[in-house]
Amino acid sequence: MHNTEESECDDIASNQNDNISENDHYADHLAQVNETQDVISNTDIVNEQGILLCKKGMQITKKTASRLIQHKLTQPIENSINLTKSITNDFLYKKLLSLQDTYPDLHTIQNQLNFSHICKDQFVSTLLQPIVIQKLTVMNEQISEQIDKAVFSAWFSMLIATEMGLDKHEQKDAFLAGLLHDIGFIHLSPELLNKKGALSSEEWRAIQSHVVIGKVMLEKYDNIPLSVSTAVLEHHERCDGAGYPANKNEDHLSVLGQIVGIADSIYAIRTRQFSKHNRTMFDLMPYLQMNAHTYFYDVYKAVATILKRTGLKMALPESSDISAMANNSLLRSQSLSHAIDYMQNNNVTDLAAELPGNKGKALFKISTQVIKMTSESGLVKNELHTWLQDLIRDPDKSAIAELNEIDLMLNELHWQLNNAYRSCDNSLVQENISSNTLFKLRDIYNIVGLCLGDLEDKL
Repeated sequence: MHNTEESECDDIASNQNDNISENDHYADHLAQVNETQDVISNTDIVNEQGILLCKKGMQITKKTASRLIQHKLTQPIENSINLTKSITNDFLYKKLLSLQDTYPDLHTIQNQLNFSHICKDQFVSTLLQPIVIQKLTVMNEQISEQIDKAVFSAWFSMLIATEMGLDKHEQKDAFLAGLLHDIGFIHLSPELLNKKGALSSEEWRAIQSHVVIGKVMLEKYDNIPLSVSTAVLEHHERCDGAGYPANKNEDHLSVLGQIVGIADSIYAIRTRQFSKHNRTMFDLMPYLQMNAHTYFYDVYKAVATILKRTGLKMALPESSDISAMANNSLLRSQSLSHAIDYMQNNNVTDLAAELPGNKGKALFKISTQVIKMTSESGLVKNELHTWLQDLIRDPDKSAIAELNEIDLMLNELHWQLNNAYRSCDNSLVQENISSNTLFKLRDIYNIVGLCLGDLEDKL
């Protein structure tokens, strides 16, 4: 790793470490958990000045939590409390079985790859420290959707590691990293995590901080390998440098971070986008092909191989209205085309390159990536528009598979464009940006936001 990137990463971690005790909302989560089970202090809790804040044996109520978060404690609060009902390894394994019942294609994957025995053994026998069990219990109580994602990511990360031929220790590390990759969320405020609707740039930066919080936290625990905490930090980094928190490129990333990153993304697509249309994991193939250079090639190849070996087929839409499908794709493609043309015609990448600091570099890379990915997809070409217009006038049922793939690709480009839009909002909230550059970028991405609205309306 180059010294400049290493220094930036260390600065991020150092700053976050300084802020955890000041802005840590774990006590707030504990107070809410206390409403369903007893959360009891197992020792006197005092601040750095020696003032008693909570006696041994007291419950962590909302009032107590409010008092605790205003002070720097002599030790993290998680070291000073006990939960009366904690989750177990068996609970986590049953969570996986429940996910496989909800999404039968996951069960198909496991059976086809003869992964059942290895999977069960890892879930049941992995020794998790009491402090880790506590954090996962709070996550399950407070943000249950995250515990589902943690279980899926542990399972799929281990499956990828196995397919890649990594050794048993690395497979276990992949399991742990997948299970713990979002553990930092339970140190963010409950209000932020439960917010409905769009996040402000400040709120989005707080959400992004979960990777650094998780890394800093796990480094304090015994028996958590460095590779695991590193993967937690890096699971939103991408090979093209368009990720966060440090915008590292391929040469400075770990294999484990890439494995967990792709597992995390796949969970979101499978459970959000695909559930609406009865799609299966095999429908991820267009997503993988479009992101072939986003992740390590060996990781991408392993996931593609897993999906091909399953025997699953791409699910075709239930609707047989070819004309309506073609019209929907045409309108979405045109909205996407308008956004990309506007970005290019107004030199958005050149303007982004003028921005100082890490945020500027990130916006440049993200804007460049979405323009390149859209161009290479062929989804904004006039030839496609002409073909779709012909289908609207003269529907051809043999085109349904192609329309389905176009829809999947448009979904991914919609996400990529939204990521660029959101990244611009984050980049503008910083110092030392010339007003001219700031106003130009804001105007460009305001138009992009309108195009995104058009795309969203047609999803």
